[in-house]
Amino acid sequence: MIQIQDHKLVTDVNQFTFDATENHSGPFKDGLPDTIVIHYTAGASYGSSVNWLKDKRAKASAHLVVGRKGEVVQLVPFDTVAWHAGRSQWNDRTGLNKYSIGIEIANAGLLERRANGYYTSFGTKVPDEHVVIGQHKHGDIEQAWEAYTSEQITMVEALCVALMEAYPIKEIVGHDDIAPQRKKDPGPAFPLEAMRSRLLFSRNDDEVEGAGETEDTVPGIITASLLNIRREPNLQSPTISEPLRQGTRISQLQQHGKWIKVKVELEGWVRRNFVKLVER
Repeated sequence: MIQIQDHKLVTDVNQFTFDATENHSGPFKDGLPDTIVIHYTAGASYGSSVNWLKDKRAKASAHLVVGRKGEVVQLVPFDTVAWHAGRSQWNDRTGLNKYSIGIEIANAGLLERRANGYYTSFGTKVPDEHVVIGQHKHGDIEQAWEAYTSEQITMVEALCVALMEAYPIKEIVGHDDIAPQRKKDPGPAFPLEAMRSRLLFSRNDDEVEGAGETEDTVPGIITASLLNIRREPNLQSPTISEPLRQGTRISQLQQHGKWIKVKVELEGWVRRNFVKLVER
């Protein structure tokens, strides 16, 4: 079980190490951090990424780095501002370093296709079974990405759970969410939306009246070609997943004006006029 004591990771197995970097600012303000930002390192290896984030020349850092076997090194205590977000914005906030914990995952990210396979930006060939072909949520073409290991995905989710128990975490976002013009990480190979839904929205179900599925749910089918699914029932609310495709079956959980709350594998709000409800 992962625990946090004195703003550092604690476990009963030798899986975590603390290796301090000087690349950080002062302490978070009261009530913070309340956000987790997920990154990939785009580095040649777990060790090289850790060493670079400890180098003053990098002018960058993160609180945690997760290796391909699920090993973790902590570089910055969780009560201290690390330098992982850069120029960034999320909702009405800018400079997300001041609000967030940064988790870097050892992963090459976007790959280059060559005649004999797929290669990282630093020239290493990636086995085909470690390649994911997918379209980035801010892109319009399919590209190749290095796959994350199951150990990494499991560890990142466990870390998020521990952080949510220790700090008032309200948001889990990707670097590509807060800096979409500059960054692509963690990219389509990482199941961020599914993880975010499990950790944040399932936790909030009991806090929202009528949010849970009941005997009064109504099945339906998406009629728009692509339909955004949002966190709250308004057009300014961030989306919580890739758009739902035409023909996707949903269940209506709740109605709010021109919006209905639906359940697919996720829950969120969509415009009611693009859904055909189906009588039982």
